[in-house]
Amino acid sequence: MFEQEGYKKLEKECIRTGLCFECGACELVCPNGALKLKKYPWFRNPELFADCVKNNCTRCYDACAAAHVPLTEIEKRFFGRTRPHPFPGKSPDIPCERHEDKTGIVRSCYTGYSTDPEIYGQAVSGGISSSILISALENGLIDGAVVAGFDSEIPYEAKACVATTREEILRCAGSKYQPHPQLIGIREALDRGLKNIAITATPCTILSLRKMMLQDEFKEITSCIRLIIGNICGAHWSRHGTEDLITNWMNIPLDKVESIKYRARPFPGDFQVHTKDGTKIQSFVNGGGLVSLAKFTPEECRYCLEKVASAADIVVGDTWHHPVLCPSKLESYTEEDMKRDERIAHARQGMTAVVVRSEVGQKFIDAAVAANAVKLYPETEESTQEFLCAVHDLGKPKCNGPVINARLVRKQPVREYF
Repeated sequence: MFEQEGYKKLEKECIRTGLCFECGACELVCPNGALKLKKYPWFRNPELFADCVKNNCTRCYDACAAAHVPLTEIEKRFFGRTRPHPFPGKSPDIPCERHEDKTGIVRSCYTGYSTDPEIYGQAVSGGISSSILISALENGLIDGAVVAGFDSEIPYEAKACVATTREEILRCAGSKYQPHPQLIGIREALDRGLKNIAITATPCTILSLRKMMLQDEFKEITSCIRLIIGNICGAHWSRHGTEDLITNWMNIPLDKVESIKYRARPFPGDFQVHTKDGTKIQSFVNGGGLVSLAKFTPEECRYCLEKVASAADIVVGDTWHHPVLCPSKLESYTEEDMKRDERIAHARQGMTAVVVRSEVGQKFIDAAVAANAVKLYPETEESTQEFLCAVHDLGKPKCNGPVINARLVRKQPVREYF
């Protein structure tokens, strides 16, 4: 078997180190399909299933952001400037000038919701992501989107789906909470002849996509990308966590499942299972159920500090830690409070926080507003800073920072930003 330097480096630095986050970049770029993400009950692992090409190919390694992230170059290319970076294990003493070491590059920030009742009803919070995609599709800005859905044959397993209609986007609305090779969906989109693609992805997966977009060798794959939407991400959980939730929390055999939905309405969301006999079973799991999934957190999530998708054009998420609209505060407000701030009543039903990082992202936001697809409330610089810094401080650095520091002390590799 031809096993040249590219895969050997990928295996040594990205796979065996536990840093691989199953984005699918390596499989996407393999020139002869020799590399596949093999599925195990608890995760997927990049492995060779055929001979590598004979020449000195390093495409799989070059595309991977599991070990090395050129964040400075990413920010300069796609956001027009960079910022001081206190990279893990590198430069924690860099002074904070505009709090951007925590928030990332911010062009604008909003809270809002979809004006379309059908989209809003399918959403986790405010439905902004689905509204942007549907509006862009209807106005010709894109001809399709790579979104996260569930497998038709294994209805509790997340997978990349290519959506070219409003109905297909709506079918995939909502959180999936599972690692899966989202970037493989780009290959399907290209094979179907799509030329202007939006993609939704987790913050870590976006790092690999941006890294590919920096390199000319991947232009035949990345030149179709028009928009990248990321999400505020605390962690995701292995598929067997979802299986445990279905069987042990909901007491439903896996072979009876027709479909599932995390965080179905009402906000903040119920876990919903449709069974093959037509029964709908719904349970509020944002307390004990979702907390119990923490024990299924994959290894790679414990080494990650990408909370607010630093490389996305647009970031969406809940309003947790927002100075006014944090869900834990909403029930304490009075009628007078709601008259004073109309956002509060909407937030009780679900509101999306939206961070725009790039000019491209702003163009898509403005188009959705012009089409009356979304209602957005601009955040002040002060509220943006308070919100995003709280999301950062109370998120991954708090729980993952000690794990990363332990790896550094033990001379184990961590994700390196430069």
